[in-house]
Amino acid sequence: VGQWTQLTNADVSAITFQVHKGFVKIRFTTDTTEPADDAGGFIYGPMEGEKLSALSDLTTLASADRVWARPCGKEAEVFVDHA
Repeated sequence: VGQWTQLTNADVSAITFQVHKGFVKIRFTTDTTEPADDAGGFIYGPMEGEKLSALSDLTTLASADRVWARPCGKEAEVFVDHA
């Protein structure tokens, strides 16, 4: 299983992403500290994602402002845009 990759390069309030290849776990944090290796997450597969979704609608983590992805297999590709 791969490593966590931050999909956001700054604090964000909303995100759009789509998985193009593979399956990924998505997690949210309140800072730039990556999730723990054993952290769970929401699993998204090819052609799945979120469109203009507020982070507050995707997680119960108060003040979440960073989004992370981790491939469930050998590799994955994710398109991302955020605000």
